[in-house]
Amino acid sequence: MNVFSPANCHHADIKVLQISDMHLFSSTDDQLVGVNTEQSFLSILNLAQQASWPPDIILLTGDLSQDASETSYLRLIEHLEKLQIPCYVLPGNHDVPGTLDVIFNQQPVSYQAFLHHDKWLFAFLDSETPNEEGGTLDEQAVKELEQEISAHPNKHILICLHHQLIPVDSEWLDTMTVANPDSLINLIKRFDNVRGVIHGHVHQEFNSHIGGTPLYSVPSTCFQFKPLSKEFAIDNIAPGYRWLRLKSDGTIETDVIRLSELPNNLDQNSAGY
Repeated sequence: MNVFSPANCHHADIKVLQISDMHLFSSTDDQLVGVNTEQSFLSILNLAQQASWPPDIILLTGDLSQDASETSYLRLIEHLEKLQIPCYVLPGNHDVPGTLDVIFNQQPVSYQAFLHHDKWLFAFLDSETPNEEGGTLDEQAVKELEQEISAHPNKHILICLHHQLIPVDSEWLDTMTVANPDSLINLIKRFDNVRGVIHGHVHQEFNSHIGGTPLYSVPSTCFQFKPLSKEFAIDNIAPGYRWLRLKSDGTIETDVIRLSELPNNLDQNSAGY
């Protein structure tokens, strides 16, 4: 494991943590597949502070909440404010973008379309589709991304969203991809300054490419889906997060860091949630 350490970074590198799929509830006692999602999320934050601190930016790529409650979002902000690191959120299929607009409307925890940071441009795309597990991209948002990239040709681009753009080779999960990925995939292939794509949703580490552009998913902070599975299945592997080192030349170094143990009471025989 290539453990991220700020001591190993050049001063021009942007140090990023990706945290995803926390599935928090209004109550701190609620569980999914036996896991207290609040406690597991806080364990990940603690691990990150031990292993990968301090980052420049923290990205939270959706399913922040399981019940989309204002209480869960406000409590998330309380946890993140203590870190004193700029945090950027985007919605997953269990979130409500309109609620995120209202609640995550100022630093240090915000919901916005773009972020310019040194030589990099971060694009945060909403793939949430009301009442659907799968995702849909707003074609106008993709056009606006193209305009933003064209207006800043010297910037390196990292595209962030919740749902997977391409199949992860798990039959049941791949019924819940982005339903209309073509315009974004074509954009990624056309612009060679798009340096990477990151997403959540699949509760597992997945590395691939779109054209020559690397694509990465991230483990959930609570429970993991078994890779290459035809049906819903919980994996026997611990929660984690992803670190990324974004270099000034546009290259990306990245790896996943996991807790040393599974969450207490994980129901590995669960048939769904």
